[in-house]
Amino acid sequence: MAATALHPRRAASPYARRLARERGLTLEVLAGSGPNGRIVAADIEAYVARPPAPAAVSGPQASALGTTIQLATLLQLLAGFVDADTPFTLEDVVLRAAGCALDDVPETGTLAGAPVALEQSAGQLVFADIRKGSLGPLRARRLAAIEAGGDQTAEPAILSLKLLAASDIRPVMMPLKPGRSMRLVLAAGPASGECLLSFDAGAVSEDAATEFLTRFKAYLELPLRLLA
Repeated sequence: MAATALHPRRAASPYARRLARERGLTLEVLAGSGPNGRIVAADIEAYVARPPAPAAVSGPQASALGTTIQLATLLQLLAGFVDADTPFTLEDVVLRAAGCALDDVPETGTLAGAPVALEQSAGQLVFADIRKGSLGPLRARRLAAIEAGGDQTAEPAILSLKLLAASDIRPVMMPLKPGRSMRLVLAAGPASGECLLSFDAGAVSEDAATEFLTRFKAYLELPLRLLA
């Protein structure tokens, strides 16, 4: 940089100037220890030898998407199953819908089997390869995991899933669970549900998150596909 009234020429020894050029340094970043702040060779060597500043640790780049899901058809279907003595619950169907939607959008993660962590009051239960089985085996797996009483919070999963039985609640800010790049919260009412998808935009693109939420919504609004 040429010397100007605003940027006067720094006082430095010729040898210090040569060392600075060789190391790609500008004199403006250096503090001089010589007379009247003159930069000397020792200042160059000290600057080069100092340890680099630690890299900043960045957290998740939190982002969120929301939608309203019509649940009337699904709830009627579930009521029919109860009458037929096959008591599937909304939790079974929502879990399968989340697993199928993740399987549809592989850009949401690289974990084999697209595992989903189902949030419980005492921890999380993790289910992988959800699409490979029908709703009946998935329900059996869920009930067996609850009966076993384990907590799989430490197991890897792409998404954590929480179901709220609250018809007049709209989730607007739900933090991600540790180790999960996405979190899906559904507040289910008697005819519709308010859904919030929180995600780490550094791990999951907005396009992939949008496509996942679109497919999840479609599965619940056209629930017969979940029985295949």
